[in-house]
Amino acid sequence: MNARELRNAIAETCENYDSHYAQLVKPINQLLMNVDASISNETANIIIENLKLYYSGDKYMTECHFDESENFLKDGLELLQKGDLANGALQIYGAGLNFSSYALKVRGQKNVNPYINFEKNFSLIMNTLRK
Repeated sequence: MNARELRNAIAETCENYDSHYAQLVKPINQLLMNVDASISNETANIIIENLKLYYSGDKYMTECHFDESENFLKDGLELLQKGDLANGALQIYGAGLNFSSYALKVRGQKNVNPYINFEKNFSLIMNTLRK
């Protein structure tokens, strides 16, 4: 599927699995569709699955944000390496937004240290793009 089809599938899932989380995803997905932003099949499928799992109560929003952050970062780095700077930058921006939301929500929770993920992701960025 192309990006528009994937984003339409996300929009349809937001409608079919309406929740607080879907209300967060829906406008951002539409804005990204408006600028014809790319999205990988894997990331689109994770968002769709997260919408369904959150709706059913089987996944917390914090976990959704973390999963999506990791995928946006991976996709963004890949796009930057391929020379698609605009889409790569958008993906990394999305990774940062999702990770910030995750870090804010888990702060103070028992046995959760988001800084470990910062270090891992900072190293991933530096090691991937430093050549």
